[in-house]
Amino acid sequence: MKKIHLFILSGLLLGLGCTKEWTKELYVKEVSFVKSGVVRLNALYKSQGGGVTVKVPVVLSGSTNNKEDIEVTIALDKDTLNNLNFDRFRLRSDLYFHELAESNYSFKSMTTTIPATSLQGSFELNLKLENLDLIDKYILPVKIVSTSKNNVSAKRWFGKSLMQIIPFNDYSGRYSNAGLIWNRDVPQNNQTALTTPYRTAWVVDEHTVFFFAGNVDEEAYDRKKYKIIAALNADSTVTLTAPDASIKFSQQRGTYSIRKRKDEVQPYLEKTYITMVLEYWYSDITNPAFPINYRFVGPLTLERVRNTQIPDEDQQVLLEN
Repeated sequence: MKKIHLFILSGLLLGLGCTKEWTKELYVKEVSFVKSGVVRLNALYKSQGGGVTVKVPVVLSGSTNNKEDIEVTIALDKDTLNNLNFDRFRLRSDLYFHELAESNYSFKSMTTTIPATSLQGSFELNLKLENLDLIDKYILPVKIVSTSKNNVSAKRWFGKSLMQIIPFNDYSGRYSNAGLIWNRDVPQNNQTALTTPYRTAWVVDEHTVFFFAGNVDEEAYDRKKYKIIAALNADSTVTLTAPDASIKFSQQRGTYSIRKRKDEVQPYLEKTYITMVLEYWYSDITNPAFPINYRFVGPLTLERVRNTQIPDEDQQVLLEN
């Protein structure tokens, strides 16, 4: 019986010791971005000088509560962007991320506060997205440079955020592509149509997007020549134009439709389907001496999911790349 009593007493003492351990910090308190490295920041496009404000959150790690205000300061991080470009793309400088110009953004302040009793603060970033040609990719590189408390340090790896700025409108996104691409100089029954499963549409303005013609690779060296601009008009027609005359672009037809429905399982989710039915002609001039004349015909469909319980402004998404 004495052995049993000693065993129970030892267990109680051990339990009391563990309880005290939980009152101490088990890790190192550090400040970091919620999403670090290269992240996609999707921001609603507004023209005519319209700004879009997004919040860039920072968090305090650790196992104990935060008992005091902590100021966090950030700065631009151009060196990391330069290293990223070379490491990811090497000699393909045409694919390099461009640093977002100062005219396209401003921070309300480069310093924010993680308040006492909280583990999170945020920086207010105002974006002005006009005049961005999204054939190129844009990044705003920032890093945490200081915190106000000596016992708090910015994490080496999680203290950097390379935010890829991606404007969106009601018609931009990744379309599933059921269209077919035919060589106009060969009888249709003597050939197999070319296909590509997806086409990405990028923002030009609130009602206009652009994509690349036919099955042109979206990362091709000469992709700029094959840029097709699609304006979605109020009468459900689509007007197509090509800035580069050398591809001999010609629109044959273009319409679009919009269909909405509630998700069967989660009825607060609203799904919108935009379908463009297009036909256009263009020439592949990879070898200018021997152009290939193509005809694209068929539908492209975009699915957009919206949470009706959240304001539209809050559905600007910050995601890992």
